[in-house]
Amino acid sequence: MKFSKLVQPGLDKGVKHTGMMSEDPTLIKFSIGNPPPEGFAVERIRAISDRLIAEEPNSLLNYGSAGGRDDFRDAIRAFMNRRVKVINDEDIITVTSGGQQGISFAIQAFCDPGDVILCEDPTFMAALDMFRNLGAKPVGVKMNDDGIDLEDLEKKMQMQPKPKLLYIIPDFQNPMGVSLPEWKRKEVCRLAYEYDVPVLEDNPYYELRYDGEFIPLLKHYDEHGMVGLVSSMSKIVGPGMRCGFVAAPGSFGQAIANLKYSADLHTTTWAQRVSCELLTHDMEKDLEGLRKLYEHRGHKMQECLAEYCHPDVHFTHPQGGMFIWVTMPEGTDMDAFLKELDDNRVVVVPGKRFFTDGTYQTPSFRLSYSLATDEEIEKGIRILGDLTKKYCK
Repeated sequence: MKFSKLVQPGLDKGVKHTGMMSEDPTLIKFSIGNPPPEGFAVERIRAISDRLIAEEPNSLLNYGSAGGRDDFRDAIRAFMNRRVKVINDEDIITVTSGGQQGISFAIQAFCDPGDVILCEDPTFMAALDMFRNLGAKPVGVKMNDDGIDLEDLEKKMQMQPKPKLLYIIPDFQNPMGVSLPEWKRKEVCRLAYEYDVPVLEDNPYYELRYDGEFIPLLKHYDEHGMVGLVSSMSKIVGPGMRCGFVAAPGSFGQAIANLKYSADLHTTTWAQRVSCELLTHDMEKDLEGLRKLYEHRGHKMQECLAEYCHPDVHFTHPQGGMFIWVTMPEGTDMDAFLKELDDNRVVVVPGKRFFTDGTYQTPSFRLSYSLATDEEIEKGIRILGDLTKKYCK
């Protein structure tokens, strides 16, 4: 068989995405960035589903509109604007099958094969896969402990060929866990307008803040219609819902809506209706419980890292989300360190997987605390910490 240029490279590399994640109970998995099942509003979802299937079975099981149900889009707008205005009246909201589909649509909307996309370096590795699979060329922008490096961003925005899009995760960034301060958000918007580079703000973790004050989303500071926002219900309700959205101005928003129609007609109606009910009834109570859960685990992991790791090990201090970025001293034999960590049944994600240059030998790795119990954090970080003392010389 002869496959397309989109598919063949993955087949050549032996890439497989058909298997399940390991269920080995002996592993301490700090590698998986999934929401904790104990945070799912199971009983609420069951009650809502039972009521809806009894009251409106036809609308639940029939075709819907390509852009999404009006009631759900209204609920998204109200929810996102409840603190400050983020989604403007003229923005077009398109409901997507998860946030990742929204990212894919934005790439397709702006990029032809060979076009440049700017992104944080490191960034969400699934986004990097999408960039490459759709023929775009990701170019990384340096990161600091307070997010994207503005000097490097401006430099990269001036490069030729001209970048077609900036992809950015402003809050509790994956993989670093860091967040952009307000002044940087304003500067990103200013630079986007000055150099005419549209921005896709990916912000699925925003509501998981457990320390500090909420900073308005990047899109709030966009005064010139340059920023589109992609988010989803995955981190606040459950990823199995596959229910996300893109909110974008003018032709940006219309391009996303057109791509949705041609991709899969519409997102599952049941997921939209249930999500709509959740957003409009007692969502804050659900979020309070989620934030307490993440707060406990995030603080526990940071405390254990501080207690058990070699003093030359640096780690980020997220105020929300689910990730911590750990950096060993330069020159550390990371292959040997990660292998010995794996041999001790502790699983992390090597940092090189998050960089635009996949061969970059970074001394960093990502930890996730979202699924870890206190016992797993204590045991796993103690093992990790002992190994840092062995390898830091």
